[in-house]
Amino acid sequence: MKKSLLLAGVSFLALQSAFADLVLIQKATTDGQVQEINVKIKGDKTRMDMGEQMTVIYDGATSNMVMLMHAQKVMMKMDEETLKSMMAMAGSALGGTAPAAKPVATGEKEKIGEHECEIYTWSGQLGTGKFWIAKDFPHYQELNAAQDKMTKAMGSPVSGMLPQASDFPGMVVKSELILSGKSNVSELVSMKEETVEEAVFVPPTDYQEMKMPGIPGK
Repeated sequence: MKKSLLLAGVSFLALQSAFADLVLIQKATTDGQVQEINVKIKGDKTRMDMGEQMTVIYDGATSNMVMLMHAQKVMMKMDEETLKSMMAMAGSALGGTAPAAKPVATGEKEKIGEHECEIYTWSGQLGTGKFWIAKDFPHYQELNAAQDKMTKAMGSPVSGMLPQASDFPGMVVKSELILSGKSNVSELVSMKEETVEEAVFVPPTDYQEMKMPGIPGK
């Protein structure tokens, strides 16, 4: 469970952006199992629903995160200190803090949805990957900059796991990764501006709080 939560936290924070009122839908396939991921962004607040199993709510202004496990009706709250401790544990478990290898352009192109993409490959201590990059994606520079800012705020171990968003000259609309021996395919289905209500960022009152496992002092 700890490993799943660490990877979920990394994946979630990579989606945090500075734009308000955006709704993104991704299709994620892990070892053959397909899951739809819905992301709602309003200012500094982000909510990510991973199927019907888990929801993550993050406030970029306070660096506070809440994970909701719906089947058990429990929640885990994490502040900035806890998040950095979690990422330090992840970095140690995954082989240290060596800088991530840079992605390499293959010169190949392929259309993904409505976007003409350039294909990049990557190989690092965590695994290997293939990325489809759309240079015509709206606001990709701002989105990538916001992503990298959040990654650096979490602590240096994260930088050794995967390429930085700013390493790409566009938006990653599809990726195929082999991480710790597991296949992970992610594809951006849609992104649109849509009013997001503040209420979606409020944790339910009938969920029981559970302490984050394995964090000293927490």
